[in-house]
Amino acid sequence: MKFIYVLPEYANSVHLENNQSRTTDEYTVSYAENNSYIELTETNSKIGDEYSLNLKSAKYFAESTEVKESMIHHHKKGHKLRHLQFKLQSQRETIRIFLDNLDDEDYARCIKGFLHISQDLIQREMKDNKIKEDLIKYFFNEKIKELANERKYLLEKISDAFGSGQITDMKDESVDKNKLLELKKDSQLEPFLKQVKMEEE
Repeated sequence: MKFIYVLPEYANSVHLENNQSRTTDEYTVSYAENNSYIELTETNSKIGDEYSLNLKSAKYFAESTEVKESMIHHHKKGHKLRHLQFKLQSQRETIRIFLDNLDDEDYARCIKGFLHISQDLIQREMKDNKIKEDLIKYFFNEKIKELANERKYLLEKISDAFGSGQITDMKDESVDKNKLLELKKDSQLEPFLKQVKMEEE
């Protein structure tokens, strides 16, 4: 069983925490201010072939909580292929992007690409929640800038996934062009889908 460790290399070590249990080894960077919470977590299972890099944000209101989750992962149950997954609470929707024909090295490149793109989501949280602290420096070290090519690689894989019907909704049905246009407008998905091309474009 191979473990994948990406976050420790690119995270700001001042804010990086490691928590281990009998079943998991987890690295986390988290930030909380007023009614906002952002957490970036990398989890390796010690008992099975399971891995996740998960960016989660929450905004707390008087009577409700708005939660967003974006991740790249694989696990033994359910959808076993390596994939990206987005939980869109506002639309009560889950979108998955399956990554076909990846060896371990290519998968690691996709994970690093996800990490680089996560900067866009964190910056959006900063803007939307009027957070003054520089969260890019809070979450990452300078090496994050080295992952621009991995970002490009992942975006190419996502475009390929759409072309082969591997972007699916919560009913496991392939997303069509109209649905893709709708999803591209979602702030959580836009950085991942903006380069996906459709035939008539």
